[in-house]
Amino acid sequence: MLNLERLKLHLNEKNYYGEKTDDVYTELLAENNLDALDNYDKANDEIPMLETVYTILSQMANDINSFIKVETEFTTVSAGYAYLQKRLADLRAEIDRAKKENHYEESDGSSNGLISYMFFNARKRGADE
Repeated sequence: MLNLERLKLHLNEKNYYGEKTDDVYTELLAENNLDALDNYDKANDEIPMLETVYTILSQMANDINSFIKVETEFTTVSAGYAYLQKRLADLRAEIDRAKKENHYEESDGSSNGLISYMFFNARKRGADE
């Protein structure tokens, strides 16, 4: 499955940007260092993919009327907004979980999860000796 296809799967095949959806999705994938036409590899691409989904849904939270035009099951703006905020919170928790499990190093060079992992394992090895 291609990264673009996987992104659409995460977004339930919704075209949040109208006719430009594929172009916008491709650009947002690129901003997270994913090529839309590369095959999705969970081990390497999960976190950037989830970050891309988060970015798109955050943009929709900033333009709730566009979101409601696509997600027609919401009868009020407040219901759509509440759903979107819950989805964003759940997605952030999933991203944090994936980063922790993968000892993810941030692109800015910070590696809190990795340092904690290394420190914990070094202390554990020292105690076992």
